[in-house]
Amino acid sequence: MNIDLSGWGQQPPEFIQVLVMLVKETGSKKAAASRIGIDRASVSTLLANKYPANIARMEQKIMAYCATVECPVLGMIESAECQKQREMPFISSNPQRIALYRACRSCSRNPESRENSHD
Repeated sequence: MNIDLSGWGQQPPEFIQVLVMLVKETGSKKAAASRIGIDRASVSTLLANKYPANIARMEQKIMAYCATVECPVLGMIESAECQKQREMPFISSNPQRIALYRACRSCSRNPESRENSHD
């Protein structure tokens, strides 16, 4: 997959390079956008350096996706693996899935736990 980054000049920022890697890894801008939690149009405008809003927020989302995190059950894992585990279904016959389910429900990285927070 060829991605045009000419709008960024000679050296695109690191978060754009990460976004390119994710688009290539997933096979499409739509799939990459879904993984990060943004819309496909944002991916396209970011890659073209024509994103009209605050680019810092997008940079934070993209870099957070590829960061390494410490899981209380699995130890050090990639952020993508964290999201994958969080989205997996609860299985009562698997002790590790039970532990992950409990840990993920209360994890600060889980958007659902933040929505219900009373802080």
